[in-house]
Amino acid sequence: MKKIVTLILFVSAIATAQKKDFTYALSGVNKVVLSSDTKIVLTAGNSLQLVIQESSSSHKKHSHWHKEDKAKEDKRKGLTAIYPGGKDNTNGFGFSIKKEGSILYVTDLKSMHQRHGLKITLPKNMNMSVDAGNLGSIEMEGFTGEVEASANVGKIQMKNVTGPITVNANVGKVDIDFSKVSQKSPITIRTSVSEIDVALPGNTKADLELRTQGTVYTNFDFEIPTKKGMPNVSGRKSIVSKLNNGGVKIYIKSSMGNIYLRKK
Repeated sequence: MKKIVTLILFVSAIATAQKKDFTYALSGVNKVVLSSDTKIVLTAGNSLQLVIQESSSSHKKHSHWHKEDKAKEDKRKGLTAIYPGGKDNTNGFGFSIKKEGSILYVTDLKSMHQRHGLKITLPKNMNMSVDAGNLGSIEMEGFTGEVEASANVGKIQMKNVTGPITVNANVGKVDIDFSKVSQKSPITIRTSVSEIDVALPGNTKADLELRTQGTVYTNFDFEIPTKKGMPNVSGRKSIVSKLNNGGVKIYIKSSMGNIYLRKK
């Protein structure tokens, strides 16, 4: 029994040591601009706070690696880390946070080799711009504010969002599931190589433009405009149509991949 208790306490101590987060009050902030070159998972919260938590790598669960990390911490004691991208003002967490007017800039100062993913919580109605850099990816759920997202190789995935949304990807897949579609501003979703998969509520009012050298698949009933009895497709690579008599402009473009447009 004593051995079991000791083991539980040991595992608990490791878990506590691994937990690391940073909290910042967002009073007076209406937009967060975030950049990092790792996997970024964003969750909608109810408090007016930014919370950043670093994902732990699996090898840190082993006591051998835990001892090495402790030794490194001892070596760093009394010293301050400096980075080419700016000064860490997050108590050693490796971020630069700077507020300019109502915009908060959150910049990851560590390289992709020093991160194993980030878990970030923001208010659900916060406007944001998220850049996952060259190899990072973006996952988010439950946001109702305006979102800009960009990534190079990694995927961009959004669930239960409303927009307005601007997405720019290069190699990675784009997957977006709207709970409803805001009519405030146009929605633009682009990727160069991969497919785009978008789900919209059936009652969405939108002016659609879908552009790809691949194929468009949908279960919406498109009405293609005609001119003098002939279909007006506005070029062989574009499909232009309206949903529910038209509304907000939705532009979806994949240079090489297929486009999947789903009616929920």
